[in-house]
Amino acid sequence: MLQSMRDNLKGTAAIIVAAFFGFIMVIGGIDFFTGASGGAADAVAEVNGEKITNLDLQRAIQNRRNMIISQYGEDVPADLISDEQLREPVLRQLVSSAVMRQAAQDSGMVMSSAAVDRAIVGIPAFQVNGSFDPQMYRDALRRMGYSPAGFRQIMENDMALEQYANSVVESAFTTQADAEQIVAASMEERDFDYVVMPVEGLLAETQVSDAEVEQYYQENQGQYQRTEQVAVEYIELTPEVFAGNIDISESDVRAQYEQELTGFESKLRRRAAHILLEEADAEKIAEIQSKLDAGEDFAELAKTYSQDVGSAEEGGELGYTTGDVFPEAFEQALAALEVGQVSAPVTTDSGTHFIKLLEVEQSEPPSFEEQKVAIEKRLRSSVAEREFVDALSRLADLAYNADSLAEPAEELGVPLKTADLFSRESASGVLSNGQVIEAAFSVEVKEDGNTSDVINLNNEHSVVLRVTDSKPAGTYPLEEVRQQIVDRLKRDKASEQLAKQAEELKEKLATGTSFAELAEAQGLTLETSDKTRRGGFAQRGEINAKAFALPAPSTGKDEVTSFATNNGDLVVLDLRSVRPGELSKQSKEQRQALMQQLASVNGGAELAAIQRYLSDQAKIDLTSSAE
Repeated sequence: MLQSMRDNLKGTAAIIVAAFFGFIMVIGGIDFFTGASGGAADAVAEVNGEKITNLDLQRAIQNRRNMIISQYGEDVPADLISDEQLREPVLRQLVSSAVMRQAAQDSGMVMSSAAVDRAIVGIPAFQVNGSFDPQMYRDALRRMGYSPAGFRQIMENDMALEQYANSVVESAFTTQADAEQIVAASMEERDFDYVVMPVEGLLAETQVSDAEVEQYYQENQGQYQRTEQVAVEYIELTPEVFAGNIDISESDVRAQYEQELTGFESKLRRRAAHILLEEADAEKIAEIQSKLDAGEDFAELAKTYSQDVGSAEEGGELGYTTGDVFPEAFEQALAALEVGQVSAPVTTDSGTHFIKLLEVEQSEPPSFEEQKVAIEKRLRSSVAEREFVDALSRLADLAYNADSLAEPAEELGVPLKTADLFSRESASGVLSNGQVIEAAFSVEVKEDGNTSDVINLNNEHSVVLRVTDSKPAGTYPLEEVRQQIVDRLKRDKASEQLAKQAEELKEKLATGTSFAELAEAQGLTLETSDKTRRGGFAQRGEINAKAFALPAPSTGKDEVTSFATNNGDLVVLDLRSVRPGELSKQSKEQRQALMQQLASVNGGAELAAIQRYLSDQAKIDLTSSAE
């Protein structure tokens, strides 16, 4: 089936496919994107009989929302991250993930318990100072509403899905002919000469009459439309607004440290290593036991025999546990060992383990100096939070029917902020938030002169505002745009004059006159650009793009063109020769890197094609509420 799908890809433009899944996303407030079991929630879709529940969908929507906010900030318009806006694309992604996950399972791809354990222990969000922290792990799962068993299942599914995707991408290849075709275009070289005829020198001597300005304004009023605008004053409340004015004494910090010290629980941590045999091979077990009894090095035996690919090369080392990281039988055997001892064979769902206790560590309470900054920060945040909550509770009453927000701001001890006229499209910062925009342009606030309700952007960010000035939508008066029109007409006239000069220059070039002589006669600088490749920045990038857009010159005849750049300068360009790139002239390392890149692109395209094929073949049912 895979080969037939590859065959169907022939002739399809290769694309680089974004990851179908975010293997492990940011933990701590951001949920996992794959469909997870969520109890007896109603189904919103079925994929080949597998239900996607409403809980799965809501978690995924929240995950997508958090990702958008983390990338673009809290000022994202509210309508772009609403449930209604996100529901359809998120549900499509859940369906696609389910299809791909089922394909991974059908292909026989599974992950061992040991590999899943290793992955969980290695997630930075579950670690403290580089070591797995069970309490952090449990707290994170509790925040997200997952049981350890449910989370392990998600991990196993995602790892199998990643393995399946990698098997497709990494099996892709490219041909020599493909590589030669890519190099011919991407490493093509062109030789050309050009002159730049600057527009700036003509602008000062170019005249524009009032009649011309008036005529242009009347004929082009569509260019000078003003959308509705408002100017506002506003109060913005966050805990950070108050934190900067809060002093925390060292005595308060020390008192808090002493209180936390009384609640400190010392934990015993054991560092373990193991040799894993996934299949119960009595002969192999006996062989390993014999070598252990003979005193052979455990780490070397792990490298030789262990089938846990995640730990074998590390001598079987698994890191620390406080008794609840590994399967129960594993933990019990580990707890019974002395440092340096190796257990008898232990059986779990992962297979048969030989377990070695490498180290036992009793955690010690942190010193005052180690905790001082963190405690001071927590105390300041706590006080700031209380002041924020108090101010928020008073804000609505203070701002209600106020002629100005200056007095409420002074009463609360926070700055009064202002913003000059802005439109819905030009608002910036917190004022670009969808809820704030809606309030600022509402009839009650803009036209009736009322103060807005308190706008709670999130639990720790609120805004209240008043409109201090407004302008309706319409055409800008001529006087406000006169200088823009004058500049535009001057540039247009200057460009027309340059265009005529450029045409005259091209005509002389066509007669065989030397480009260098023509440039010198007109006081222009002739630039020669040999062995030029695609790309470039600013005006040089524009010139290169035009040079590479020209057809290759025929024998004995150059290709000559003229064009205006974005700033109004005129360029006359003479393309002399074109040489395709040659794969054979690239170094061995460059050829290998190119072949790998092209194979990766093809692999991404194949993965996308497989996903489309599987989705087309799948039985997908959406409930009425999900449609």
